[in-house]
Amino acid sequence: MEELKPLGYLLGRSLRVFKGQVAEEVKSMDFELSLEQYVILYMINSSCDLIQQDLANHLQKDKSLIVRQIDGLIEKQYLVRLTNKEDKRKKNLILTPAGLKMMNQMTELVMMVSRKLLSGVSDSDYATFRSVLNKIQENGGSVEDFLKQ
Repeated sequence: MEELKPLGYLLGRSLRVFKGQVAEEVKSMDFELSLEQYVILYMINSSCDLIQQDLANHLQKDKSLIVRQIDGLIEKQYLVRLTNKEDKRKKNLILTPAGLKMMNQMTELVMMVSRKLLSGVSDSDYATFRSVLNKIQENGGSVEDFLKQ
């Protein structure tokens, strides 16, 4: 009988494999974007009202780390920070045309890696996998709309 491995171990190992494959492809294609920066662009593109604090909450990262990532994306001219019309203290984050282009290129790359890693996995097994991941997030109190798409 196969040894039952802890969920954290299985998820962590799978994430390391995925990140490693994406990093190899990013390097070979000479992109100037990390997977973490891609996720930020993706989330901002998915929701027009995101502010830095929302990103920190969604990603469960320290706000200062998110600010550094965002500053790097602004420096690369992939994002702009605009003052919120209703609350002048808040800053909305908007993708630039260059940011949208890079996000789309990275999405293609990430989907290519996903297809490669999922080869041999049936549609039914993949649907079950997504359902299990959503249930884990729901049980942990963290269901994000863009993951259910």
